Amino acid sequence: MKSYFVALALAGSLAARAQTPITISGYLPGCADSTTVTVAEPIAGGRLNYFFSEKPNVALVRGGRFHYQLHGEPTSLLLLQGKCAPPNWVYVEPGAQVSFTKKEEAAGRATYTFGGTNAAANDLLANGKLLNGGPAEQVRVTDLLGPVRTAAAALPKLQGLLQTYLRQLDALARQHQISATCRTFLQAETEQRLVLWTSGVLGTYLQDSTDARLHLTLSRTEARKLLAQLFAQYNPDLPRYQFSSLGMDREKASFISRGMLAGPAPASHLWAGFQKQLADVDSHLEVFDYAPLAVQEHGVGGTILNAVALQTITPADLAAVVAAYQQRFPASAYSPVLARAVAKARVAAGVAAGSKPAFGQYVAGSKGLAISDVPSLDTVHTLGGLVRALRPGRAVFVDFWATWCGPCISQFAYEPALHKFLTENDVDVLYVSIDRPALREKWATMAAQYHLQGYHYLAPPALQKALETTVPHVPYYLLFNKNGQLVQADTYQPSTGEKLYQQVRERLH
Repeated sequence: MKSYFVALALAGSLAARAQTPITISGYLPGCADSTTVTVAEPIAGGRLNYFFSEKPNVALVRGGRFHYQLHGEPTSLLLLQGKCAPPNWVYVEPGAQVSFTKKEEAAGRATYTFGGTNAAANDLLANGKLLNGGPAEQVRVTDLLGPVRTAAAALPKLQGLLQTYLRQLDALARQHQISATCRTFLQAETEQRLVLWTSGVLGTYLQDSTDARLHLTLSRTEARKLLAQLFAQYNPDLPRYQFSSLGMDREKASFISRGMLAGPAPASHLWAGFQKQLADVDSHLEVFDYAPLAVQEHGVGGTILNAVALQTITPADLAAVVAAYQQRFPASAYSPVLARAVAKARVAAGVAAGSKPAFGQYVAGSKGLAISDVPSLDTVHTLGGLVRALRPGRAVFVDFWATWCGPCISQFAYEPALHKFLTENDVDVLYVSIDRPALREKWATMAAQYHLQGYHYLAPPALQKALETTVPHVPYYLLFNKNGQLVQADTYQPSTGEKLYQQVRERLH
């Protein structure tokens, strides 16, 4: 009976943990308020994607701290990006609650101490202790291979190097400091890092055996043998490596396409046919034709999403490549995401082709930006004309910004105080974005996310072009009186507080 209740309690505990969202919290002393931390999450059912996210994935630093809740429950590495974020990876699994603190060493190099779920493993990751120390790891591999003359002698040396890293994980698992899932995942990731650094050295050597940086005594024949043994021992096509952050399965296909590894000839050249459309994000898309279907599914799906995120593909080309992808992988986790991306691209193309410019207002407590129609602005080619058209008879403080502008976003922390002052002095705020029409949704989302109380306008490309000399950069601030006349260009920034407020008082009274 006792064992029954223990089992019942354990089941309840596991169920509760599974329902607990994954969170990451950080203490970043010295990091300015409104500094952003972007969290790259995996596609649901897919791999980590560094650039693409369907949902907001940015956290703001407030008082040196940030908090982020994941949208899904992956077992994965995440990449935190931002001025104050750890420069490496963070491991999470369902129910994980991860925290970390940034510390500065005497030499000025930041270190990170983790707490919460699998903290000891994340300490290793964040401080480069799992073969993830950057170029120094490739130097270490090169030095190890330097005096070795045969593949048979080289592979055990590489495996010995690998074990020095894996023993750390074994010790943490034995001490119950990390979960079995964490240990298994990070072992696979570390094995793939060995493949990454070693294949990089061997690939360079096979391409140019006279490269003075390498100092290898292996013959080209032995180097090929070692490359084959390495990929056979730690084959990235295997399911255990499927969700690795490194994409070494693509590299394996690349070696096959270049004749450095043995492999089957492509059954078709489907992806080579889309090389031009996706060249900006993968200059050798054709290598996926040499890969197994599972590798193509994740690799090409992620590549297309990168093109969407970086806006390097036209709506027509996107529709064509997604149609080919969906025909080959109709049940892929990427397919519905790609379908939504195509639909959004078509909407954005309609906006760019001449639909009404976006104008809206954000009021405190609102769930989003309230978009409304504006009078025809076809004849508006000056900033004064824009102000008079959008806010006739009102004094207006204009904030030019863009969703990609970090300095613009850093000023948003001072918006509440600025809005209070301007409201008390009967002055409207007009936020004018110079984003491309394709970023309309992101513009509206960020306006609400940062609680930018006031009026918002996404300037169409023609007006942006006309204002290039008036607005030389972003952020840029201007002040207009009730007659729509410019009374101060390039005002003080919101962060200057009273200096800006005094400037407004003097110019309007």
